[in-house]
Amino acid sequence: MKAYETTAGRSWIAMHVLQNHVQAELQKRNSSINIEQLLLLMELDWEDGLRPTVLAERMLRSKGTLSSLIRHAERGELIASAADPSNRNAKRIFLTQKGKRLHDELAPVVTSVLQASVGHLSREHQKIVEDAMDGIIRKFHPGWFDQ
Repeated sequence: MKAYETTAGRSWIAMHVLQNHVQAELQKRNSSINIEQLLLLMELDWEDGLRPTVLAERMLRSKGTLSSLIRHAERGELIASAADPSNRNAKRIFLTQKGKRLHDELAPVVTSVLQASVGHLSREHQKIVEDAMDGIIRKFHPGWFDQ
């Protein structure tokens, strides 16, 4: 049996297809940003002034990957960093006005694609899928729900 013939394998393929579709829709509107960078902006729009370690945990990325995302977003003037007043060795990341405008333009694309992806399911079936996905997240990254 191939991996994608299992329930979890099918889910894995579906998420890959969904991510590729979101990326393609973003590129139609703005070729200067990718889905990972937009996710960074979305996290900062939700809660600005986070430390990179918190962002890495929330985005399920390594510190190295997040450092690269931060570096590129700073070059593009989408975010800015400042020293953390409570810890001289740490910094906090903030959304710039340019980053906020880009977020406000593109975040609805993500929402629309995500909603459309389950539009064929009744609310009852969506709840079953949500419970299944929550179970997978809890198994492999239980702390994600505590953030």
